Amino acid sequence: MKIFSPFVTPCLTLALLACDALAAAESRVAANDIAAFEAAVGAAKAGDTIILDAGEWKDATLVLKGEGSKDKPITLRAASPGAVKFTGDSSLRLAGQHLMVEGLWFHNCFPLKWDVVMFREDSKNLASHCKLRDCAITQDAETKDSKERKWVSLYGLGNVVEHCHFEGKTSKGTLLVAWLPEAAGEPPKHEILNNYFGPRPRLGKNGGEIIRLGDSDTSMQEAQCVVRGNLFEKCDGEVECISNKSCGNEYGGNSFIECQGTLTLRHGNGCLVMQNWFDGKNRKFTGGIRIIGENHTVTGNHLQNLEGDEARTAICVMNGIKDSPANGYLQVKNAVVASNSIFDCKHSVLIGYADKDVQALMPPECRFEGNSIRTRGGVAIELIEPAAKLKWMSNIIGGGESGLSVSEGITMVAPEKVSQARLAKPVNRADVGVKWMPPAAK
Repeated sequence: MKIFSPFVTPCLTLALLACDALAAAESRVAANDIAAFEAAVGAAKAGDTIILDAGEWKDATLVLKGEGSKDKPITLRAASPGAVKFTGDSSLRLAGQHLMVEGLWFHNCFPLKWDVVMFREDSKNLASHCKLRDCAITQDAETKDSKERKWVSLYGLGNVVEHCHFEGKTSKGTLLVAWLPEAAGEPPKHEILNNYFGPRPRLGKNGGEIIRLGDSDTSMQEAQCVVRGNLFEKCDGEVECISNKSCGNEYGGNSFIECQGTLTLRHGNGCLVMQNWFDGKNRKFTGGIRIIGENHTVTGNHLQNLEGDEARTAICVMNGIKDSPANGYLQVKNAVVASNSIFDCKHSVLIGYADKDVQALMPPECRFEGNSIRTRGGVAIELIEPAAKLKWMSNIIGGGESGLSVSEGITMVAPEKVSQARLAKPVNRADVGVKWMPPAAK
């Protein structure tokens, strides 16, 4: 028996009309050249999608500007992921709010005026709450100019770079920078998540970092950015693979594999370095974590088979400089180094290192608790000078000597009894970056 309701047809009609209205309100526009792209951007509203035609876009300067919403961003994407390849003097700038960029590939881009991707149009038009996702920036050709250029420059507030692929940068300039305003304001709280940072050869000078959050002039500002779940492989540009230059940032769950650089808390205070995985695989000059400044916490990290020394020691606590300028070395104070495991590194812990011939200030009032160190038979902890008020609690050392004049807070055991940090796990290559990168380009 079929039962018909007089309300079904009107309701169905209303539903279809609503769908038609929604489709009309949220348009999908294809663009096959710069003029078509600019026209689409000029007409774009919340929920719209601009789709770039597949192919090579050479010397293309794009500005995506608009006002999306949290639930309905304005999206720019390739016809299919990776099918749009920008080359030459190409760049992309974002301005506005809630913009999404997906599936674009920038290859051998050497823009003359801009960075490759910038989260601002100019100094007055910034991007906030925008996202770069499933994109790649790669290089396998040399540039003839000496211009310093970044691959990604973050401005504004609350922007995200996730599941992107970066590899092969040889030119001068940090790969990804978060810029803070000169006047302190709301923390930007950018997020850098689940990306692949592939090999970068040694630059031979400063400016070869992979990530830098802030700079010397803004280093005492709160940034509260998050760098989480990323994979760094053979990032050798300089001694600082990551250069922290602001306050309140979190570095968690990242993996550093065969990187001839360190996660360096260069300037700024109050950062958290948690549950990261470092594996040098016995490659020369591979490094770990370097601590400078106040109130940092380094906990739950695992470091193994690192071959670096001095600033590239597995965990290096630097000396400060008396009356240090902002771009110098501020004294380490109240650092907490806890529950880390250091296995089979050339140098495990170095306290009081200074790489400049200056009057140095040793780190006071730092706490080392619950760390596990398995040495190759040498000294586990190298203390350059006696330091006041260092606290040692429940640390375990297997193999070699402790290197300390005190035994309180240190337990010597057989090497096989040293346990690894429980929560630190290596990042799986399949879980980061893009899925569409051709095998030959990976």
